[in-house]
Amino acid sequence: MIRALVIALVGLMALGASASAADLSSTGAFLAKSLDANGCAREAGGVPSVQLTSWVTLGLVASGRSSGAAASCIERHSRALTTTTDIELAVLALAAAGRNPGNAGGRNLVQAIQGSLKNGRIGTLVASNQFGILALRGAGATIPAAAKRTLLADQNRDGSWPVSRGGDGDSNLTASGIMAAVAAGIAPNSTVIVRAVASLKRFRSQGGYALTVGSPPDAQSTAWILQGLAAAGKSDPAAEAYLASLQRSNGTFAYQRGLAITPVWVTAQAALGLTRRPFPLRP
Repeated sequence: MIRALVIALVGLMALGASASAADLSSTGAFLAKSLDANGCAREAGGVPSVQLTSWVTLGLVASGRSSGAAASCIERHSRALTTTTDIELAVLALAAAGRNPGNAGGRNLVQAIQGSLKNGRIGTLVASNQFGILALRGAGATIPAAAKRTLLADQNRDGSWPVSRGGDGDSNLTASGIMAAVAAGIAPNSTVIVRAVASLKRFRSQGGYALTVGSPPDAQSTAWILQGLAAAGKSDPAAEAYLASLQRSNGTFAYQRGLAITPVWVTAQAALGLTRRPFPLRP
């Protein structure tokens, strides 16, 4: 009995050490270096992207770095944002950077989201409705009651949220669904949130979390779920340790063990998960 307790305590100590081993200072430095002279982000060998710049802005804020240059890039290129989800992501990034998404380079991105509400849904997707709620909350705008009803109707009976209504649960959308529900005023101890958090257990995989049930874990899904859990007032030290273990010497995070792809995007999202900062971020 005593030996078992000692082993358990050593295990918990190891998890805590691994989770805290992530160096967010080097992560922030890497993300800052991903910006070109105009403050726009790109992957190595790629072209600048406003969407990627939004993620980098959020990652810089989470890492405690200045996000002003990246936010300025978003503002300058706001008219290039065409999809509802890209607009919503930009609003979340600008709000996190302390900018006004209601006047982003002369474009009112908040109004663009509000104008996409049709038949009770912001945009056309489960994701766009969730992110619309998060973006509006981040911008300090009113969340339409119809969008909140749609958010709840999109939830599966097992507590998860799918890519398309009625489909299989998706770990990332379940995490963002939790964040959206809390942003819409639903209490973390409500049945909606409790069921959603319970459903995330099915996505556990090798210490982290996977996109779909039975798949290998990956950095981005694990980070999403850590954000969702944080919104519900919970944490998962084992998953934090798994995510921290994917950090490389240059501050970036591998997507999976032995697989380093889109390091700027993956690293920006990993920073959000490890700092337990759900959407919408505050400056």
